[in-house]
Amino acid sequence: MDTEEGGWTIIQKRINGDLSFDRNWADYKSGFGAPEHNVWIGNDVIHLITKERNSSLYISITLVNGTTLYELYDQFSVSNEVESYKLFLAGNVTGSLGDGMFKTNWLPLRYNLSGMAFSTFDNDNDKNLDYDGGNCAGRHKGGWWFNFCQGAFLNGPWSSSGWMRPWHPTVKSGTNVRATIMMVKRH
Repeated sequence: MDTEEGGWTIIQKRINGDLSFDRNWADYKSGFGAPEHNVWIGNDVIHLITKERNSSLYISITLVNGTTLYELYDQFSVSNEVESYKLFLAGNVTGSLGDGMFKTNWLPLRYNLSGMAFSTFDNDNDKNLDYDGGNCAGRHKGGWWFNFCQGAFLNGPWSSSGWMRPWHPTVKSGTNVRATIMMVKRH
């Protein structure tokens, strides 16, 4: 709770591969896991705590070598289920991880996740039509806000080379990830 003056709520945490994040829409809607281990708090809860669009998002990735990198998004919110839990990012982006979600410096139109709806293997809302019926969540084995598919994806298959681009270009493979955390805080 000392991070950036405290007051954060953890919405996603992964510390090992004991819990699969390749889940259906209902699981991501209501949440799964345990806060002391691996958890997704639930899209309904994320919407409720960010709906007024006055929240920040803090993301950290700890690498297998023990280095922890972070990125802070000044404005973060998620819409309701009727709008398929669309992600909204705005404002300044700072940190040591590099922006993989919003004002990306590499192919920004294809990988900007702001405005994207959440997708799971059983509820495809991405813009990709190229392969596997266009379902990025099905192909990459985890729910997320995909575009064509992603440059940031924290819910992939744990510690696997199949977990592509957890946070491009800084973290290119899930084999390099020891832990992830996503936290929100109201302004």
